[in-house]
Amino acid sequence: MQTLNDIQNKAFMAIGPARIAALALLVLKDKETTEDAQTALKLSQDRVGEAQEMLESKLPAMLKSNQHSLPEALETQRQDCIKAMTPLVQSLKVDQHEQSRDFAEHCLYQLEPQISKFLKELTSHLLESQKQLEANRQDKMLQAITSAEAAGKNIQLIAFNASIEAARIGELGKGFTVIASEIRDLAGKTQGILDNIASLLKK
Repeated sequence: MQTLNDIQNKAFMAIGPARIAALALLVLKDKETTEDAQTALKLSQDRVGEAQEMLESKLPAMLKSNQHSLPEALETQRQDCIKAMTPLVQSLKVDQHEQSRDFAEHCLYQLEPQISKFLKELTSHLLESQKQLEANRQDKMLQAITSAEAAGKNIQLIAFNASIEAARIGELGKGFTVIASEIRDLAGKTQGILDNIASLLKK
Protein backbone atom coordinates (compact mmCIF):
# COMPACT_ATOMS: atom_id res chain seq x y z
CA MET A 1 0.00 0.00 0.00
CA GLN A 2 1.29 3.44 -0.87
CA THR A 3 2.15 5.82 1.93
CA LEU A 4 0.74 9.31 2.40
CA ASN A 5 4.14 10.58 1.23
CA ASP A 6 3.62 8.69 -2.05
CA ILE A 7 0.17 10.25 -2.44
CA GLN A 8 1.57 13.70 -1.73
CA ASN A 9 4.26 13.26 -4.41
CA LYS A 10 1.76 12.05 -7.02
CA ALA A 11 -0.66 14.87 -6.25
CA PHE A 12 2.08 17.49 -6.42
CA MET A 13 3.43 16.17 -9.73
CA ALA A 14 -0.05 16.18 -11.29
CA ILE A 15 -1.46 19.44 -9.91
CA GLY A 16 1.64 21.65 -9.74
CA PRO A 17 2.25 21.90 -13.51
CA ALA A 18 -1.26 23.28 -14.03
CA ARG A 19 -0.04 26.66 -12.78
CA ILE A 20 2.55 26.81 -15.55
CA ALA A 21 0.09 25.38 -18.06
CA ALA A 22 -2.40 28.16 -17.34
CA LEU A 23 0.21 30.83 -18.02
CA ALA A 24 1.42 28.97 -21.10
CA LEU A 25 -2.09 28.94 -22.55
CA LEU A 26 -2.20 32.72 -22.20
CA VAL A 27 1.13 33.14 -23.99
CA LEU A 28 0.27 30.68 -26.73
CA LYS A 29 -3.14 32.08 -27.60
CA ASP A 30 -1.68 34.25 -30.39
CA LYS A 31 0.97 31.76 -31.55
CA GLU A 32 -0.98 28.57 -31.90
CA THR A 33 -0.42 28.35 -35.68
CA THR A 34 3.25 27.35 -35.40
CA GLU A 35 4.20 23.71 -34.92
CA ASP A 36 6.14 24.38 -31.71
CA ALA A 37 3.24 26.36 -30.32
CA GLN A 38 0.85 23.54 -31.16
CA THR A 39 3.11 21.06 -29.32
CA ALA A 40 3.39 23.33 -26.31
CA LEU A 41 -0.34 23.95 -26.38
CA LYS A 42 -1.06 20.23 -26.36
CA LEU A 43 1.33 19.75 -23.43
CA SER A 44 -0.40 22.53 -21.49
CA GLN A 45 -3.80 21.03 -22.21
CA ASP A 46 -2.64 17.61 -21.01
CA ARG A 47 -1.26 19.15 -17.82
CA VAL A 48 -4.54 20.90 -17.14
CA GLY A 49 -6.43 17.65 -17.72
CA GLU A 50 -4.15 15.71 -15.38
CA ALA A 51 -4.48 18.35 -12.67
CA GLN A 52 -8.26 18.37 -12.96
CA GLU A 53 -8.43 14.56 -12.78
CA MET A 54 -6.12 14.47 -9.76
CA LEU A 55 -8.12 17.13 -7.89
CA GLU A 56 -11.54 15.71 -8.71
CA SER A 57 -11.10 11.95 -8.51
CA LYS A 58 -7.60 10.50 -8.16
CA LEU A 59 -6.58 12.30 -4.96
CA PRO A 60 -9.81 11.45 -3.08
CA ALA A 61 -9.58 7.83 -4.29
CA MET A 62 -5.95 7.45 -3.18
CA LEU A 63 -6.72 8.97 0.22
CA LYS A 64 -9.74 6.70 0.64
CA SER A 65 -7.73 3.59 -0.22
CA ASN A 66 -5.30 4.69 2.50
CA GLN A 67 -8.20 5.17 4.93
CA HIS A 68 -7.36 8.84 5.22
CA SER A 69 -9.40 11.98 4.66
CA LEU A 70 -8.46 15.63 4.44
CA PRO A 71 -9.41 17.96 7.29
CA GLU A 72 -12.41 20.16 6.51
CA ALA A 73 -10.40 23.29 5.75
CA LEU A 74 -8.10 21.47 3.32
CA GLU A 75 -11.04 19.71 1.67
CA THR A 76 -12.63 23.13 1.13
CA GLN A 77 -9.41 24.29 -0.53
CA ARG A 78 -9.52 21.26 -2.84
CA GLN A 79 -13.06 22.14 -3.89
CA ASP A 80 -12.02 25.77 -4.42
CA CYS A 81 -9.15 24.66 -6.65
CA ILE A 82 -11.58 22.60 -8.74
CA LYS A 83 -13.84 25.65 -9.12
CA ALA A 84 -10.86 27.83 -10.03
CA MET A 85 -9.83 25.36 -12.72
CA THR A 86 -13.28 25.24 -14.31
CA PRO A 87 -12.78 28.37 -16.51
CA LEU A 88 -9.40 27.03 -17.57
CA VAL A 89 -10.85 23.66 -18.53
CA GLN A 90 -13.72 25.30 -20.36
CA SER A 91 -11.30 27.52 -22.28
CA LEU A 92 -9.78 24.42 -23.85
CA LYS A 93 -13.10 23.73 -25.55
CA VAL A 94 -13.29 27.11 -27.31
CA ASP A 95 -11.17 29.18 -29.66
CA GLN A 96 -8.09 30.38 -27.81
CA HIS A 97 -8.59 33.84 -29.33
CA GLU A 98 -11.78 34.16 -27.31
CA GLN A 99 -9.82 34.23 -24.06
CA SER A 100 -10.38 37.53 -22.32
CA ARG A 101 -8.40 39.75 -19.98
CA ASP A 102 -10.63 38.44 -17.21
CA PHE A 103 -9.36 34.95 -17.94
CA ALA A 104 -5.76 36.13 -17.66
CA GLU A 105 -6.44 37.80 -14.35
CA HIS A 106 -8.25 34.68 -13.15
CA CYS A 107 -5.22 32.50 -13.95
CA LEU A 108 -2.76 34.92 -12.36
CA TYR A 109 -4.65 36.07 -9.29
CA GLN A 110 -7.00 33.21 -8.44
CA LEU A 111 -5.93 29.89 -9.91
CA GLU A 112 -2.19 30.18 -9.26
CA PRO A 113 -2.46 31.39 -5.62
CA GLN A 114 -5.17 28.84 -4.75
CA ILE A 115 -3.31 25.88 -6.20
CA SER A 116 -0.02 27.00 -4.63
CA LYS A 117 -1.66 27.35 -1.21
CA PHE A 118 -3.44 24.01 -1.53
CA LEU A 119 -0.27 22.16 -2.54
CA LYS A 120 1.71 23.74 0.28
CA GLU A 121 -0.84 22.84 2.93
CA LEU A 122 -1.56 19.40 1.42
CA THR A 123 2.15 18.58 1.53
CA SER A 124 2.45 19.75 5.12
CA HIS A 125 -0.66 17.82 6.21
CA LEU A 126 0.24 14.53 4.51
CA LEU A 127 3.87 14.59 5.67
CA GLU A 128 2.78 15.22 9.27
CA SER A 129 0.07 12.56 9.04
CA GLN A 130 2.54 10.00 7.69
CA LYS A 131 4.96 10.88 10.48
CA GLN A 132 2.19 10.31 13.06
CA LEU A 133 1.21 7.00 11.44
CA GLU A 134 4.80 5.78 11.64
CA ALA A 135 5.04 6.85 15.28
CA ASN A 136 1.81 5.01 16.10
CA ARG A 137 3.00 1.93 14.22
CA GLN A 138 6.25 1.97 16.17
CA ASP A 139 4.37 2.25 19.45
CA LYS A 140 2.22 -0.75 18.51
CA MET A 141 5.31 -2.74 17.55
CA LEU A 142 6.96 -1.92 20.87
CA GLN A 143 3.80 -3.00 22.70
CA ALA A 144 3.75 -6.28 20.76
CA ILE A 145 7.43 -6.87 21.57
CA THR A 146 6.79 -6.13 25.25
CA SER A 147 4.00 -8.72 25.25
CA ALA A 148 6.25 -11.23 23.49
CA GLU A 149 9.02 -10.56 26.00
CA ALA A 150 6.60 -11.24 28.86
CA ALA A 151 5.52 -14.49 27.20
CA GLY A 152 9.18 -15.47 26.73
CA LYS A 153 9.89 -14.90 30.41
CA ASN A 154 6.89 -17.06 31.32
CA ILE A 155 8.13 -19.84 29.05
CA GLN A 156 11.54 -19.69 30.72
CA LEU A 157 9.89 -19.91 34.14
CA ILE A 158 7.72 -22.84 33.06
CA ALA A 159 10.75 -24.61 31.58
CA PHE A 160 12.69 -24.01 34.81
CA ASN A 161 9.84 -25.42 36.93
CA ALA A 162 9.59 -28.40 34.58
CA SER A 163 13.31 -29.10 35.10
CA ILE A 164 12.81 -29.09 38.87
CA GLU A 165 9.87 -31.47 38.61
CA ALA A 166 11.82 -33.73 36.24
CA ALA A 167 14.71 -33.83 38.74
CA ARG A 168 12.32 -34.92 41.46
CA ILE A 169 11.11 -37.82 39.33
CA GLY A 170 14.67 -38.99 38.98
CA GLU A 171 15.76 -41.40 36.24
CA LEU A 172 12.38 -41.29 34.50
CA GLY A 173 12.55 -37.50 34.18
CA LYS A 174 15.94 -37.22 32.45
CA GLY A 175 14.49 -37.02 28.96
CA PHE A 176 12.04 -34.38 30.05
CA THR A 177 14.85 -32.44 31.70
CA VAL A 178 16.69 -32.22 28.36
CA ILE A 179 13.55 -30.97 26.60
CA ALA A 180 12.86 -28.40 29.31
CA SER A 181 16.44 -27.18 29.09
CA GLU A 182 16.19 -26.76 25.32
CA ILE A 183 12.92 -24.86 25.69
CA ARG A 184 14.54 -22.57 28.26
CA ASP A 185 17.52 -21.94 25.95
CA LEU A 186 15.25 -21.22 23.00
CA ALA A 187 13.17 -18.82 25.09
CA GLY A 188 16.38 -17.06 26.15
CA LYS A 189 17.54 -16.66 22.55
CA THR A 190 14.10 -15.35 21.54
CA GLN A 191 14.27 -12.89 24.42
CA GLY A 192 17.63 -11.62 23.14
CA ILE A 193 16.26 -11.14 19.62
CA LEU A 194 13.25 -9.23 20.93
CA ASP A 195 15.52 -7.04 23.05
CA ASN A 196 17.61 -6.18 19.97
CA ILE A 197 14.51 -5.32 17.92
CA ALA A 198 13.14 -3.15 20.72
CA SER A 199 16.42 -1.27 21.06
CA LEU A 200 16.48 -0.58 17.30
CA LEU A 201 12.93 0.77 17.34
CA LYS A 202 13.66 3.04 20.28
CA LYS A 203 16.61 4.75 18.55
